[in-house]
Amino acid sequence: MRPSLLAAVVAAAFLAGCGGGGGSAPVPGGGGSSGTTTQSSLSSTDVAQTSTDAAFEPMDTGEADAGVGNGILGASSSSRSAQALPHACKNRTTRTVTVNADGSITVETIHYYDDACTQVERDGVAIFKSSGGTATVARTITTFNQAHLQLGVRKSNYALTGASNNGSWVLTSAFFVGTSTTPITQYGHAASLSASAYSANTGRIANDAKPSINASYGRQSTANASVSTDSSNNTTFSGTRNGIAFKAALNGLTISSVPPFIVSGGTQIGTTSLTGSVTFDSDGELSAVALNGTLLGGNMLVVTSSTDANGIVTVNGTITSSTGASVATFTTDASGNGILTLANGTQVPIVDWHVVW
Repeated sequence: MRPSLLAAVVAAAFLAGCGGGGGSAPVPGGGGSSGTTTQSSLSSTDVAQTSTDAAFEPMDTGEADAGVGNGILGASSSSRSAQALPHACKNRTTRTVTVNADGSITVETIHYYDDACTQVERDGVAIFKSSGGTATVARTITTFNQAHLQLGVRKSNYALTGASNNGSWVLTSAFFVGTSTTPITQYGHAASLSASAYSANTGRIANDAKPSINASYGRQSTANASVSTDSSNNTTFSGTRNGIAFKAALNGLTISSVPPFIVSGGTQIGTTSLTGSVTFDSDGELSAVALNGTLLGGNMLVVTSSTDANGIVTVNGTITSSTGASVATFTTDASGNGILTLANGTQVPIVDWHVVW
């Protein structure tokens, strides 16, 4: 699917589904969830939501982690001093760097729909500060369609210690649909890197107040991978990611405020296991993905990417039952904007790696 057509489909599906709103923000808490739901009692929405949560997490958190070392957060790859090199339009991306009066650094990385860099798809602004060996980053990513309608906003905060090739960081993030001021998803993510050995834990909850869903979904995962960076500053994560999925009544899940990010409340509805790799270029854009996994109830996941002659990346995913029957498919661009198609033909927009029911 060409990027312009994909964007048009996303916009149409998004506008059709804007009647539903997000739930309230989670309250930090501790503890754990108990109980297990069988596959036969899971709805198609349960399966699609938990499957895409698992499928998108390596791209979602991976892009955030890659930014620690590749300069898009205003930190260098060796010591987190200012080193995000600005550039004009290149591969549908521009980057500007501003050193502020208080010593902080603002890096704006914009991804565009077109080669001339005139139609903004994704505008990322990171403000980097460093004091006493600890760095902080406040980052906002705004996603637009080709008519410049705001599809969603992601707001993230990092705390980083050590060097980016031998250190650790904690990230908290919230995603807001359209112009809403209430997040539909939030997650906490803690990662560390020593030489090329990477490990992380993530806790995530999504509240969807749309009447046909009216539920909260959660995910708790651990990842172990090797990390490599090539001469072009492309970063690849290769390894495993295992997770637990939860469901509760709307606003019934909470997530702890500090690592490890524990999801509490509701019922455990299954587990997931993924293996594979994701690669991000020097501007933080996904350039390749190859994932395979086992999902709830024995469902299977395959995610691949392709790159056309103009360098445009398309991500395709298939979710099948344990018997091979189609459950859902999805197609996105490198920024995580696309369409989820259920087996019954229902199409749901995906914005910045979030399914927007």
